[in-house]
Amino acid sequence: MSPELLPLGACGLIALFISLPSWAALWRRRRSRESSAVASALAAFATEVRRSQLCLALDDALLARTRRLRIPEMVSFDYARELARPQPELLADAVQRLALRLKRRVAFERKMLARTAPGRRRAAAAAAASIAAILALQIAGLAPPVLLLLAASILAAFGSALCWRLSRVEV
Repeated sequence: MSPELLPLGACGLIALFISLPSWAALWRRRRSRESSAVASALAAFATEVRRSQLCLALDDALLARTRRLRIPEMVSFDYARELARPQPELLADAVQRLALRLKRRVAFERKMLARTAPGRRRAAAAAAASIAAILALQIAGLAPPVLLLLAASILAAFGSALCWRLSRVEV
C-alpha cells in the first residue's frame, strides 16, 4: 500500500471496527422480535389447547421457528408433546411456561441492549474522532506515523470487541 493511501486504509479499517457492534446489536434486535412473535404464538396455542380441551398439534412452521431459536426450555415442551397420551392441561402448561420464559428472556435482552446503547454510541464517537484526526492530518499534508495508525487500528479493534461482547447478551 502506498504511504499516501495508508491513512485512508486505517480510517476504513477503524470504520469497519466501529460498525461491527452495531451490526451485532441489530442482529440481536431482530432475533428478539422473532422470539417475541414466537412467544405470542405459543401463548395463543396454549390458550387454544385449554379452550378446546384437546391435545392439538403445534403448527409445523411455528415449531420450525422455535427450533431455529434454539430455546433450551424446548426440551420440557418436547417431552410433554411426545407422551403417549398427554393431558391437554399438561400440554397447555408446558407451552405456557415456554412462552413465559421466552417473553422474560426477550424483556431482559431488550433491557440490556437499551442499557448498553449509550456506551456503544460513546465508543463509536471516540473511534470516529480518531478517524477525523487522521483525516485532518492527511488534509493538512502531515503524514501520520505508521505506528500511530497501527495503534489506532488496534485500539479500535479492542474497543469494538468489547462493544461486541456488550451487544451479545445471552440469557
